[in-house]
Amino acid sequence: HDQLLHLEAAALWPNMTLQVLPFSAGAHHHMVGSLTLLWQRDGSAVAYKEGNGCSRMIEDQDEVLRQRLSYDRLRDLALSPSDSSAFIRDVLEEHRS
Repeated sequence: HDQLLHLEAAALWPNMTLQVLPFSAGAHHHMVGSLTLLWQRDGSAVAYKEGNGCSRMIEDQDEVLRQRLSYDRLRDLALSPSDSSAFIRDVLEEHRS
């Protein structure tokens, strides 16, 4: 309950975009860990993957692009930010009943 309230509040922050990935989207390989994409001042990017007891920094620009496109496809499957907030509110309401 408290985590959902925190997410509901965080979704209002100006530097936050919250999107819920519904179970109906199915499994995706980014679900087994985390992916961080970082852009540097010179315009280059790196990716950092972590999960299942391993981690790695990816600096090869072709691989970084593959990771970024994969993340973009996953984000496209998620609910919109407004639908995600509504989803969280609905779950909170369900648990209040």
